[in-house]
Amino acid sequence: MRITPPEELKALSLACAGEGAPLYIVGGAVRNALLNLPRTDTDITAALPQERMQALAEALRLPCTVMSATLGTLQLRLSGQVYEYTPFRSERYAAGGAHRPAEVRFDATMAEDAARRDFTVNALYADCRTGEVLDPLGCGLRDLAARRLRVCTGETLRSDALRILRLVRFSGELGFAVEEDTRRSARENAALLKDIAPERRFSELMKILLCDVKYRPGDGALWPWAPGRELPLPAGESPAVLDSLLLLEDIGAWEALVPALTEGRGMAQRKDHHRYAVLEHAFHVAANTPPEPALRLAGLLHDVGKPACRRETGNNYDHDAYGEAIAGAALAALRCPKALSAEVCALVRAHMYDVQQTARTATLRSRFARWGRERTARLICLRESDIRGCGTNDAYVNTRWRTLFAGMLADGTPFSEAELAVTGREIMEAAGLGPGEAVGRIKRQLFLHCAKRPQDNRRDRLLRLCRALAAEQGGR
Repeated sequence: MRITPPEELKALSLACAGEGAPLYIVGGAVRNALLNLPRTDTDITAALPQERMQALAEALRLPCTVMSATLGTLQLRLSGQVYEYTPFRSERYAAGGAHRPAEVRFDATMAEDAARRDFTVNALYADCRTGEVLDPLGCGLRDLAARRLRVCTGETLRSDALRILRLVRFSGELGFAVEEDTRRSARENAALLKDIAPERRFSELMKILLCDVKYRPGDGALWPWAPGRELPLPAGESPAVLDSLLLLEDIGAWEALVPALTEGRGMAQRKDHHRYAVLEHAFHVAANTPPEPALRLAGLLHDVGKPACRRETGNNYDHDAYGEAIAGAALAALRCPKALSAEVCALVRAHMYDVQQTARTATLRSRFARWGRERTARLICLRESDIRGCGTNDAYVNTRWRTLFAGMLADGTPFSEAELAVTGREIMEAAGLGPGEAVGRIKRQLFLHCAKRPQDNRRDRLLRLCRALAAEQGGR
């Protein structure tokens, strides 16, 4: 079995051959080439120490950077492509699941190098001159043909618990089944995920939530949405995302990711509205949202406040408010970027707004304007995903919100104070005011007025309105 090696590796592979150490592509690049999937990154390896490979690269005038002397890693740039080189090595890990070896040896064979990798389908090597694929463990090609994920050794997940999350991610991205002994090992070692840095856990969680568009970018056409485009209709539930979230539940990983979610495990809901318990409903909602980070996270966390709310009040009426605080704490614990966390929390807080569809049109216009275009678009999608994720109405579309939002986009409604046809300075001049809170109040009132009557967002009209508002405030 062969692949076609990148042409830009030819000179370096010839130089390595001259040293008696063939250069190999290894890991995901080989796997993806055999699966006819895009190459996302390329690792290369040989039985050459870091210093010797660096000398060869420099002799060929290839940009080369030492990434880690401990791990022997170099970054090379060839024809605009980035390659990561690591010599054949073996590793020993300390107790716990920390994502860093305690000891590294560079006198390893290819078989030993393969054994320290994560899954057999990622332990395939391709000769950079001939393209011949080598399978040192003897089962990687069989597992690839069977679309199956299997650990390289019994110590794979115990040594580095981050691989448990990578297992789930690869399963979702590639559509591969998890071999039963590997699944059992993931369950046995899931508690070690707490040894992994929060940032790494969060990064893998986000990749899992977006696993369905890793190699199918066309499925991401729903988002990013932008004004000027029609807000697309729901595309349906993503099996890859749902199966991945259920796999995390099966192996017991949520305690190390979002412990608050586990309180919804087995918590029943009204049968006339919900087919699923709270936790499983969250998985279905996330799988129904468009593939966008804030939406997928909000779908996962939208009901995270239900257990605490029900425990403290006896009902679910304020679970959105509870959820906002709980989601914020959970995302902070995972070191989620602040802007993303703020948007997710805002979506969680607002996801029950007008759930009965009784709000007046003028009220909705004001609310949409204050939310802004992107948040309003996200909330429409989230509300639709929430109802579809109940399992009782898979075809739900929030027609009223969609129609009103489309009309506001078409009629020029301002979605921020910056979009008003007057500036703060013009308001001060028209109203005879100096800088201060009064100007801000008038500008806010003009904004809310134009949210309901966008035809009034004209300079002359707004200046007349601001004089009247100033007179009204001055008379109080």
